[in-house]
Amino acid sequence: SVLGGGEGGQVLYTYQPTARHAALRRELEMLVQHTADPQALFDLVRHEPGHVEALLQLHAVARQTGQRERAVEHLERALYSLELGFHPTFAQAWLRGEARLDYDQPANQPLSSPGTCRGQVTCPRTRARHVPQANRPFFTALHLHAAGLSQRGCPAAALAAATLLLSLDRSDPTSVLLWLDSLALRAGRPHLLAELERDLPVAASLPGWAFSAALAR
Repeated sequence: SVLGGGEGGQVLYTYQPTARHAALRRELEMLVQHTADPQALFDLVRHEPGHVEALLQLHAVARQTGQRERAVEHLERALYSLELGFHPTFAQAWLRGEARLDYDQPANQPLSSPGTCRGQVTCPRTRARHVPQANRPFFTALHLHAAGLSQRGCPAAALAAATLLLSLDRSDPTSVLLWLDSLALRAGRPHLLAELERDLPVAASLPGWAFSAALAR
């Protein structure tokens, strides 16, 4: 469900894990702490194919071992699982630039929903420090997706993903602004730099931004 409205028609959303997902997250944490064997992650994903955090771990393993196609597969599966948790109004609000996600939003107490490990969008009632952040897997997955598109020679698609990511949290928690300027130039959209400088004045102070802005002119 929607958390609330903000200025300019902005709407704040959040993910919340189900009880099943919370238990699986703890299982994943134990696996990561006690074994370096990626086979344990494969076994977990075999039984829980929608486990986002495990898929992101497998994406990192595949990328580090040079298995690019396998890395893309794990990342796309993670994104698909995250999309299944979208609120019915989230996608359209996101495309209109009205949706917001708080990168540091703590997860609420799990919902009682057996048989699923995918996050669901709902309203958290607590900001306890010890609970995991609800929305970080989505930010991580989308940032990795944008970077992967750029590396595969798809700057326009990467730029679209990166700007959508930035629109969710203008504080830029994943530092996408550090490479968004060069991405805009590669995608043939230099005018985007001026728009970002107007909407986010901090962008102009970033390393390399002045050089990119000069090239854009």
